[in-house]
Amino acid sequence: MLWGTIVLLLLLVPVWYRSAVTSTDEWAAAVRAMVNVGRKPLADAMCLVLPDQLAMERDMWTMVSRLSRMPYHERASALDRYRDAGPQSAPP
Repeated sequence: MLWGTIVLLLLLVPVWYRSAVTSTDEWAAAVRAMVNVGRKPLADAMCLVLPDQLAMERDMWTMVSRLSRMPYHERASALDRYRDAGPQSAPP
């Protein structure tokens, strides 16, 4: 009886694994969609302009993520090329 249970459980492992992978793929797609929808509002909130090229955007978000780890590093100025100039106010 014990060996029968062990064999049955071992035969079910691939089914359980496949179910876990399938459900994780759907969850990953939902998270990826949320991130893609939130890119523009996050960039606007940080006064950043999204570049036209995907590689440049990837570099921009890499620099933004590194900014949280080393906020006062001299390489952080490379992010300035993605900043929105915005309305320039004249000094009083």
